[in-house]
Amino acid sequence: MSEQIRVGGVQASAATLKKFATDYLSGNEEWAYPAYDSYGGAAASEIVEDADFLAICLLNAGQQPIRSYYTLKRLQGPINEGLSNPLLRGSFRDANEATLEAIADLFGILDNHGPTPNVGKTKLMKVLHRKRPALIPLFDENVRRCYSVPGTRPIPPDRQRTHREFARVWLPAFQADFRSQEHFWEEIAALALPEVPITPLRAMDIIAWYLGRKQRKEEPLELTS
Repeated sequence: MSEQIRVGGVQASAATLKKFATDYLSGNEEWAYPAYDSYGGAAASEIVEDADFLAICLLNAGQQPIRSYYTLKRLQGPINEGLSNPLLRGSFRDANEATLEAIADLFGILDNHGPTPNVGKTKLMKVLHRKRPALIPLFDENVRRCYSVPGTRPIPPDRQRTHREFARVWLPAFQADFRSQEHFWEEIAALALPEVPITPLRAMDIIAWYLGRKQRKEEPLELTS
């Protein structure tokens, strides 16, 4: 029986997931890789610059791109102030509670500097991941569904949570899945083109996106927590 890989409450065989990842990481122009991962030198600069705001379009998060750009531009100061936290170093695997809190603070930018029209957790984390690709995870609706789907609900939806409160619940759960199956994320990362390497954390996001999309086709859409 093939090894089963689980992200939150959704799982599939390792063979199925590796087949998808092989195509995704092949340079096939249907997918966001390697466009997003190589755009603008990616993590060449540790601070967020104007060009980074356009990277979200390369992960299909460019809805209302002009309004999104202006919102992110307004948040640029708080974003870079948050990134300057010395706790935001190292890998997601080794991140301790204090570092997870520092990542949650980045989510909290949306709470503290609102309203943020056309920018939520998805777009913000697509910008931030590029600055710390081994530490700051990506997030989107498909990832959310892995953790808040009917039936399993590792993190039941709660519309009263702030963005930061959601992150404080989600990050430890995501880290547990990352650590327990790290061998597989490393195997997926090794499939990337040599000239555009990815981290195991990015590899996990690719798989979570696939699993969440699969779940999305099988379950009715819920309100985002």
